[in-house]
Amino acid sequence: MLFYSILIITLSSGYVFGQFGPFKQDFGYVNVREGAHMFYWLFYTTADVQNYVERPLIVWLQGGPGGSSTGIGNFEILGPLDLSLQERNYTWVKNFNVLFVDNPVGTGFSYVDDPKFLTVNNKEIARDFVELMRGFYNKNPEFQGVPLYIYGQSYGGKMAIDMGIAMHEAEKAGTIGSNLKGIAMGNAWISPIDATLTWGPLLLAAGLVDEAGYNHIQRNAKEAERLFNEGFYYESSEQWRRTQFAVFDATSNVDFYNILTKMPPRPPSSTSAYEFSKNMLIRNYLYKPTREGEYDLDDLMNDHVKPALQIPEHVEWGALSNSVFDTLMEDFMKPVTDGIEKLLNETDIILTKYNGNLDLICDTPGQILWVDRLKWPGAEQYRRAKRMPIWEDNKLEGYYKSYGNFRFFWINYAGHSVPRDNPQGSRAFLRDMTGYG
Repeated sequence: MLFYSILIITLSSGYVFGQFGPFKQDFGYVNVREGAHMFYWLFYTTADVQNYVERPLIVWLQGGPGGSSTGIGNFEILGPLDLSLQERNYTWVKNFNVLFVDNPVGTGFSYVDDPKFLTVNNKEIARDFVELMRGFYNKNPEFQGVPLYIYGQSYGGKMAIDMGIAMHEAEKAGTIGSNLKGIAMGNAWISPIDATLTWGPLLLAAGLVDEAGYNHIQRNAKEAERLFNEGFYYESSEQWRRTQFAVFDATSNVDFYNILTKMPPRPPSSTSAYEFSKNMLIRNYLYKPTREGEYDLDDLMNDHVKPALQIPEHVEWGALSNSVFDTLMEDFMKPVTDGIEKLLNETDIILTKYNGNLDLICDTPGQILWVDRLKWPGAEQYRRAKRMPIWEDNKLEGYYKSYGNFRFFWINYAGHSVPRDNPQGSRAFLRDMTGYG
């Protein structure tokens, strides 16, 4: 309660500290190109170090596309404060400097002057990200040369691959002062067709559908695959949504983000399949009622965070998220495995794939399919590598396998959002990549 009072005093006294909450932070906009303004929010590490740059810089990317890192990633997953504005005991800020980025432009507090400036594919998103980071380093030059790691969840993992390629190329050209060391793909939307085709087998093996339900799901999934293979990418995205609803029909509304979650016995939504799927992906949940003592995230961001961070009055948090999603529909089902191969073949950047084993939408079996097809010098050695257990505090939190600069982490007791569902298990892949955690 004392902290809450301090926060209110800070907010009601003209924003003396120019920030939200007591944690040391920096935030601002970078004009990444004409008409496109990207927002970032940095929290400096609270680790016991003489200088915060002794610890790495982690960029967190939310999914969707259109999900806000400064809102969802920060307050719902791993930032220093939770939705009750209480200190989160497993926040990543304890070990790292964490940079939340509202990406692509139009997401969260990021905005465009006109919808024509929204991005339409992963390559455009990556170019904007490089410009964002250039602006960040110009304002915060002390971070130049500090080890940089990009962690992307869901669609954020897909975006992270092309971002990593673009950042590496900028580093080689000497046009940016970053020091990219690793990219992590958390329950990531890397190869959408592989994920969709494995929903049915996973649900059947878990006893959540019968044979008829399985066949219904697979018919829809294979149609999405056919459309994609024939180059009908937009139509494949639409069919992917119909496959989602086939899953809901067969399972009485299984939670796509955690197959063990108990869902209410009601139709998933009165809106169209498209609108429902879009909202689910942007907001990172199916049904999430506000719990007692918690803020509604929209209210928190627009009524409290926005004035504290002095966001322009015309900017409404999340207002363009639907438009962000819509403009990327043609790119939605396209894989980025070729980019992963490029990074593995041409760089020494660590690539980490971690997955919560209870996730459905980016299920582990679908991830394994594309991983085993990767073409890189260490592919065969990786396939032959022994899978090892992950022990944290004498508890089995999952398994991992690695070779060279690629590793895969299977995380138990976790669905789509591993850092939130299993903080202890998350320590393993953080420590493996960065040396801290």
